[in-house]
Formats: sequence, C-alpha cells, structure tokens
Amino acid sequence: IKAQQLFPGYPHGYFYQAYITVLVYSMDQSNEALEETLKAQVDRANEVAESFQTIFEDDPESYFMLALTSGIQATYHVLNRNFVRGYLSGRKTKGNLEKAVALDSAYYDAYFGLGLFHYYADLLPGMIKFIAGILGFEGDREQGMREILTTSRNGKHFQVEGEFMYYSISYFLEGDKMNALRGLRQLYARYPHNQAIGLMIAYHYRRSGFVEKCIETCERFGDEHADFLPQLTNLKYYNMAVCYFELNEFEKSDSLITRLEELPTRKSKYYQSAIQFYKGRLADIRGDRREALARYERIEDHKQSEYWRYLSRMYVEYPVDSLMREYIIADNLLGSRRYDASYNKSLALKSDLDAGRRSINPNAEFLIYDLLARNHFYQRRYRESQAVYDEFVPRLAHMEDEFHRAWIYIHYQRCLRTLEEFDLAEQMLAKANSLDDSFTRIIVEREKFMLKKRRSQLGQDQHDDD
Repeated sequence: IKAQQLFPGYPHGYFYQAYITVLVYSMDQSNEALEETLKAQVDRANEVAESFQTIFEDDPESYFMLALTSGIQATYHVLNRNFVRGYLSGRKTKGNLEKAVALDSAYYDAYFGLGLFHYYADLLPGMIKFIAGILGFEGDREQGMREILTTSRNGKHFQVEGEFMYYSISYFLEGDKMNALRGLRQLYARYPHNQAIGLMIAYHYRRSGFVEKCIETCERFGDEHADFLPQLTNLKYYNMAVCYFELNEFEKSDSLITRLEELPTRKSKYYQSAIQFYKGRLADIRGDRREALARYERIEDHKQSEYWRYLSRMYVEYPVDSLMREYIIADNLLGSRRYDASYNKSLALKSDLDAGRRSINPNAEFLIYDLLARNHFYQRRYRESQAVYDEFVPRLAHMEDEFHRAWIYIHYQRCLRTLEEFDLAEQMLAKANSLDDSFTRIIVEREKFMLKKRRSQLGQDQHDDD
C-alpha cells in the first residue's frame, strides 16, 4: 500500500497486494468477501499495468508487469475450476512474457513464468496435451527446467522463488530428491526464518520415514503466521499428526488432528478433507464405526479433495477389523523405517492368510502381499520383492478397490525399474494410469519420466562400455 501511495502510476505495489491476496484466497475459496477484494485488486493492478505499458512500451518490465497481473487472473480462474477463462488469461500471460524477453533476452525474471508454462504443459495427459499444443501451449520439460533455473540464478524479483520452485519440481516431479534436498538446505541456511523452506525439509523427513526428525523440525516453529500465512501453520500440525500416526501413537495423532481442526486458520478443501480422513481412520481403529463413517462422509466431492475420497472409499465400505488393524500397524512400522518389526509382522500376516484367516475387507489380502513385497524392496532384496509380486499380481485385476490397486501397480513398477525390466514396468504404469485421480496420474507421469531417464542412462552406460 505504501508503494501505491508513493508511486501511484507504477503497477508493482498493486501487483504485490493482489499476489498476497490470491495466496490467501487459495486457502479460503469459500470467502466471498475475499473473492471480491481479489477481483478488485486484480482489476486495479491490470489497469495501472496497462497504463504503465503505454508509457514505457519499449521497456520489458512493462510487459512483465502485465504478465504478472494476468497470471494472477489465471490462478484465480483455475482455483475456481474455470479452465476456459484460465486458459485465456494464461495465454495473455505467456504472450507478454515472450514480448519481455524479445525486448531483452537478459530480463531473467520472465523466464520463471515461461519455464512453468513449458514444464507443466509437457505434463498434460494425451488429448489435453494435444489440444494445448494446438492452442499454442507447446510443452518442453527440459526447456522449462532450464528457464526456471535461469531465473533462480540471475533473476532480480523472483530469484528466490525460482530457486525454491526449481528444487520443488526436482523433488516432487523429477525424482531427483537428494540434489533437491541439498539445494533446499542451502536455501534454508540463507533464510533460516522462512518456515516454508523449513516445512518442505520437514515434509521430506516424513515422507522418507525419518518421522522423529520431522516432528523435531516442526516443533521449532511457532504459530505466528497463522493469520497471514495459515498454510504454514496447517502444514506444521498436519505433518506432526501424520508422523505420530505412523509411529502408531494414535491418541497423540488424534489430539494433533483435533488441534489442527480447531485452529481458526483458513484451510483449503484438501486440508479439510485430510482432517476428515484421519479423524475417520483413527475412529475406525479404536472401533467407533459411527464416528468413522460420519467423518468420511464429510470429505467433499471436489477436485481438490478427490485424492482423499478415493483413499477413503475402501474404509467407507469396510470397517477396520483386527486383521486390517494389524496391517495398518505393520505398514506404519515400514513407513517409519522400523524395518525388522514391519517385516516380522508382514510375515506373520501372510502366515495368517495361508492358514485361512480372512478380513471382512476383501482387499486386505492384496494389501498384505504388497506390504511384504515393499519390505523386501526397502531392504534392497529386489528379487525377493519381485517374487512376492509375481505371486499375486496376476490376480490383482480382481482387487475390488481401484485406488489401492493402482498404487500396488506403481509399487511393483518401482521394483521392476530397479531390476531394469523396463517393458513390464511400463505395462504396470499403464494399468495404474487407468485410475481417474489427478494426484495419482501426476505420480504416474513422474514414474514414467524416471523410467525413461533410467532407460536412457542404461543405454548410455552400455554405449560407454562398448
């Protein structure tokens, strides 16, 4: 606001105000007053940017500012699932970024947006990607990464954002976790008060099974950003709750999920659904089926929450009985790197199946076999893992729950990729891709990329040997 007062003819202050508002709006899309505020701010920013461009028509920054304001418009439309309007705003954004670099190829901040366009357009599934190409959104994954890297090294306004995005994409979508983590740690050392970077590192600890490290990292952060940046506070408590769940400390996990639910922070539909899923699952584990079903039913039928709806579907159909409870505990042991305990429990569960013990959940048999196979895989017993998969995957098409079935195919593919059985690995990914869940399909695309890269590396290695 101060920048607007001092420089009313410059769009920078108007853009940053709208930028902060759209970040807040992304976490609270039901807030109609906030939506109207955002619209007004974007309109005003765009008006000033257009006036600024007519005065400085040969300055690349004038086109860059136009791109930023239309980029916020595109974000707003996509958040509201209005993809046609999002496309129109996005096309305008891309065009202005291209004009900026045409005027000055060293205007490095513009490459950040271009890189995001090129990268994500290349991730689009088949027909949508084809249509996007016709409309002018040609994707190029490698070019996109190079452009984002250019901004991260040379940008003026978005250097740090470019660096953070480069490492985030490398981590989540490129499978280059170790290099990405190294970069994030270096970035965090430069900005030790930036909770977003710290929580990204905490997330890595959780997803890699170092749950105590994740809890320790999250406990360093206070709740001082709860009003302005609620996503940080939400992620802190969510990470800790899931960690305690994976430690099989269900009461502690439940108390943290309750704490998160009761916080007056704005929460996206994704987080609202995650809360309901874990509250439901915890209720099921302690035998409170009525509460469990009530929680599962609160997961909205919305694009942002479709992952949780798919994940919860099996638990809606079947309560957690004693066999499934033992499976959950053993799976958590594996997820928290207590390998020997998980392996022994997995063997015991398979022995129970062989002896005729059954769950009321018909998916349990497949889940237990997959757990045993993953135990072998995590301990680098790849042939033993493959042998377990080969025993039950031919019957996997009969597994009732399509969500968990798809993820078993993904797990099996990772084993096959490690063993360099690439053709069969591709077949497993094709089977997994039949699930109509956006998150799962993103993971499938990442796995395809990693498979292709591994195949290419192997070909190069063989060429070098020759």
